Amino acid sequence: MGGSPITATVSTPSTVDSRYFLALVGGAGWLAGIWLAGATRLAVLVWLSMAVPLVVGAAWLWQRGRIGLALAFGAAAMLGGGRYVAAQPPLESDYIQYYNGARGVEIGGLVVGEPVVHDTRTQLLVAVREIALDGTSHPVMGTIQVETGRYPFIPYGATVTMAGDLSAPLTLGSPGYAAYLERRGILSVMDFPQIDVDAVGGGSAVYRLLLRVKARGREVIAASLPEPHAALLTGILLGDDSGIPRQLEQDFRETGMTHIIAISGFNIAVIIALLDHMMAPLFPRRTAALVIMLFVALYAILVGASASVVRAAVMGISYLIGRRLLGRPTLAIAGLFTAAFLMTLSDPNTLWDVGFQLSFAATLGLMLYAGSWSRGFARRVLPLLPPRVGGRVTALVSEVLLVTLAAQALTLPLILYHFGRLSLAGLPANILVLPAQTAVMATGGLTLAVGLLWPSAGQVVGLLAWPFLHYTISAIQLLAQLPFASIPLPLSATGLIGVYLVIAAVTMAAKTRRETDQPQSLSPHSAARPAVLLGGVVLGGVLLAGWRAGHSDNLLRAAFLDVGQGDATWIQTPHDRQLLVDGGRYPSVILSQLGRRMPFWDHSIDVVIATHPDADHIAGLVDVIERYQVSMLITNGADPADDPDYAALLAAAEARGSVVHVARKGEVLLLDEGVRLEIIHAGKDGGMEDRNDASVVARLRYGELTVLLTGDAGGAAEAAMLRDGEPLTATVLKAGHHGANTSSSEAFLRVVSPQVMIISAGRGNSYGHPHPAMLARAAAVGATVLRTDELGTLELTSDGTRVWWMAEHENVTILDAAQAP
Repeated sequence: MGGSPITATVSTPSTVDSRYFLALVGGAGWLAGIWLAGATRLAVLVWLSMAVPLVVGAAWLWQRGRIGLALAFGAAAMLGGGRYVAAQPPLESDYIQYYNGARGVEIGGLVVGEPVVHDTRTQLLVAVREIALDGTSHPVMGTIQVETGRYPFIPYGATVTMAGDLSAPLTLGSPGYAAYLERRGILSVMDFPQIDVDAVGGGSAVYRLLLRVKARGREVIAASLPEPHAALLTGILLGDDSGIPRQLEQDFRETGMTHIIAISGFNIAVIIALLDHMMAPLFPRRTAALVIMLFVALYAILVGASASVVRAAVMGISYLIGRRLLGRPTLAIAGLFTAAFLMTLSDPNTLWDVGFQLSFAATLGLMLYAGSWSRGFARRVLPLLPPRVGGRVTALVSEVLLVTLAAQALTLPLILYHFGRLSLAGLPANILVLPAQTAVMATGGLTLAVGLLWPSAGQVVGLLAWPFLHYTISAIQLLAQLPFASIPLPLSATGLIGVYLVIAAVTMAAKTRRETDQPQSLSPHSAARPAVLLGGVVLGGVLLAGWRAGHSDNLLRAAFLDVGQGDATWIQTPHDRQLLVDGGRYPSVILSQLGRRMPFWDHSIDVVIATHPDADHIAGLVDVIERYQVSMLITNGADPADDPDYAALLAAAEARGSVVHVARKGEVLLLDEGVRLEIIHAGKDGGMEDRNDASVVARLRYGELTVLLTGDAGGAAEAAMLRDGEPLTATVLKAGHHGANTSSSEAFLRVVSPQVMIISAGRGNSYGHPHPAMLARAAAVGATVLRTDELGTLELTSDGTRVWWMAEHENVTILDAAQAP
């Protein structure tokens, strides 16, 4: 039979080219080994003895496909375990943790790292050099965490001597936090020791310069925007979220949106996407990638080059190298694992840093899923829609939803493991909030850049950033109030591993069919054109400004602010003169409260009164003076020698050029046409020994409305005012000392005869404020009691004859309009 011979073709399975996967597999093995060593108690020699045959086998068979890769994974794991064990500090007398539990010790050292300033305290990291016990000094090594007050500020590079008690982190009361500190190599803590600063200017001169630039950036943002908008932008751009009020921070947690607050892999990814979108028309792809990498590196240096920022920057740059310069997504992933290897080689405890884990997972998720999901969505949708519409729809969905889901796909298990809560509001929050983040970073970055060069111009540019920040905050606050915004859903370590094994299996199954890698822009082109967007922002700002400016309506407004356990009263006259009496304990809270009530372009306050130096009245005022141009600060003339907060307040007033005036009994301040503030009592004139009784007491008059503001005045001050026959009758009485039984005596209340009594107290406070006996006395004179711990901020509006009341936690008027006496 003629014809061509029949031939049979036998296909052989292709071998795996180990060169492309060695970094990925080795990096994964290294991380797995560090994690395994943290869960076991094996010695270094045990890890190294197991590593030797695996290393030899991997070197011999590394080109033999999967066998070589398996050996490489095992070898890297054993070496990673050995590195972790070798990095653990020994319990020897040369190390500071050896002396944990010692009382009354004296320690000398150098402040390393940027001091972390919170509302009421500062955290310092001190590299110790010596410890003195029983009069004998010993050289020691190690780093301790020190909690101290906000004032006086102790900078990076200060050489300090501290006297106090040395403890293990577990004594702080939180096992989770203690484990976190120990993973960072902090095995000893000191809580509010006595600190003497021996010298300043130590440490790295370059790092000191970086911290000065970062501090200047914070000042620019604070001068350009109100709170909490400034604090949010500071977190997003500079990685410092310490100024965000607790409640807003909680709202971000409830909605699962904390990833946009502090600089992380997500933020760097957005910055890269934004720059890629801007540079696409200007540079070739590879050139643009080099420019973006340079910018990311400089940005990391600008914001202080903290560990979290460096981690995010390295991962972002690794992504650009693999995707753009080498054109291989697998190499991008290998670069990510290489970066993780280098960071954990330097400090194996980095693996347990939650920020590292989330940044790593988010970046890996973007690499694995963002491109393929966007392309898959486009393939399914584009045939169904007209070309012009389809392109816009796919771009919008990719930018708003798919890239976000890709970044979060691998972080959600970690969030459940570390925090034990699932945010049901997370998806709608991402859909609503994330589209605005590109504009937040663009306008916020422009505000920062312009403000650094020309502060006044920065305030003008800040008007562009404010609407996007305000939208972000409003959306988060609204979603956080939804029922079941988040639910408890803890995930154990075993569950975490199981979830990731399932994700890995599904991902590998989905990628069995190799897809052609098409060049993709990191950020799909937005449907909105820049000119239209900018025009909308400017128009919205103008309309909002006009709305906010419409307050000159012959109405006086007073707000008794909910600042927790403390006092703060905000008064705005009919012609927009502003008075703040006390500022509570927490700067972030009072600044946020002012931001809600003042136009965002307004950076001045006419008068501030510090009734007396107690921290729950004046600690928040330091930041108010630093943030706003205060024309006059009125005090009771107390000696600042023993009050760091009060001394800081007076120093800030002097630095800012505010007039400091000591209140005198009988003085009258004409705040506005028909608005008078009468000083009824002042510590300088009253001769009061008790600091509460030395409070400035003032009475506000507007038409027939009178408001008596008593600070913390107690029984002795009340008796003095009654004895002197001061005019005390008032429509509204702000109860003295948060409703304590030592204030608001029966005789005092009979003379004042208030219709309404305001009590400013913190929810669940440990002082028992307000006292039941005081409440009974208020009821006996017929006063309606309104409490900030129950109703939140209480707002009064009056035309001088009638009074209207609103409460923060009530959506209706809580008292009918009342005729003032």
